[in-house]
Amino acid sequence: MSSAALGRLIENQLSGLGGGFMGGQGAFLVDDVDRRVLMALREDPRGTVASLADTAGVSRPTFRQRLDRMWASGVITGQEPQLDLAAIGFTVQAWVDLEVVQGSIDELERHLRDNPAVVEAFSTTGEADVRCRIAARDTSHLQELLVGLAAVPVIRKTRSSVILRPLVLQQKVRTLDMLDL
Repeated sequence: MSSAALGRLIENQLSGLGGGFMGGQGAFLVDDVDRRVLMALREDPRGTVASLADTAGVSRPTFRQRLDRMWASGVITGQEPQLDLAAIGFTVQAWVDLEVVQGSIDELERHLRDNPAVVEAFSTTGEADVRCRIAARDTSHLQELLVGLAAVPVIRKTRSSVILRPLVLQQKVRTLDMLDL
């Protein structure tokens, strides 16, 4: 794996350790060697395989085998670069709660996946059936997006809250720390 690929790995963040709600592939038992491999990647995401293996205290073939196994099992996910939405002009974000027609989550999921303004979406319990985060260029654009969502036939009701500022970001990398819980 190239240094650039390892850099993309960390930029994409380590997530889904232990078969969490996003993985769905069942529990993956992360042993001490896996943990050292993950910690080496977290500490030096652009390092070479040789330097990362040295940091992890394992041979290059062992490092590579463990890394490949964690990719194949879904412990490590994603390879696309993560963009700073504000830096590319999307300065307004909002949480949008959706109440949907019963039995229409699959249809709604397809619609949300096709909408590039939807950064993420989750089916939830409570008053809302779905909570999504959307990104807009400004408040006028946000209003357009909300009107567009409200016009989707399977959506019965929307509620939105503008996100003022992030308090905690990039927590996916820190999921490695959850292994100590």
